Amino acid sequence: MPIPLSYQISEYDCGPVCLLNALNVLFDRKLLPPCLIKAIYQYSLDCVDNQGRLGKRGTSACAMRFLSSWLNDYSRSCNFPIRCESLQPEEIRFGDDSQLMRALANGGVAIIRCRLGVPHYVLVTGAADGWVQIWDPYHLEIPIRKKSIRIVEDQPYRYNRLVSYDQANSTGKGYYSLGEIDARECTLFFNTKTSAEFLGLEA
Repeated sequence: MPIPLSYQISEYDCGPVCLLNALNVLFDRKLLPPCLIKAIYQYSLDCVDNQGRLGKRGTSACAMRFLSSWLNDYSRSCNFPIRCESLQPEEIRFGDDSQLMRALANGGVAIIRCRLGVPHYVLVTGAADGWVQIWDPYHLEIPIRKKSIRIVEDQPYRYNRLVSYDQANSTGKGYYSLGEIDARECTLFFNTKTSAEFLGLEA
């Protein structure tokens, strides 16, 4: 049974909410073991602010990589059909034959770090026809008014933003831009049963 994707409930929890939403898109809720949810919250929200307050700077890239590795280890030891892959910064782009585009076209989803005033995690569920399909877990009080960004309200299971390739690929600090190439961050997530052929696995 599909479940609508979730919004963060604080200023800081975009990371764990995106991880949970990635699982939500890829798997039926009846198949999700609770230990995955526990691990996501246990290892995320690890950054401290300049006053030493835990979680007040969100989730680090290190924690995202650790959780990806943890999920892969869980997959191998418990035969749960998930695979996570971190991309090299130069592969993180939209609109050409990048590994990111191929993954999205073959059933994968991606968590990217982009800009929303500050560094921010969002879930990418697709990319086609010049537009990136994004679920942004941050509920905006005032909608963004920009031709390269569209607010979507009728796709609660997949995306709530459409962002143009040019806007997303920007090396600047505009909304949903990926920023400087050498600082880009992206993790791919697959259900190995539905993406078996793409991943080179036996179905």
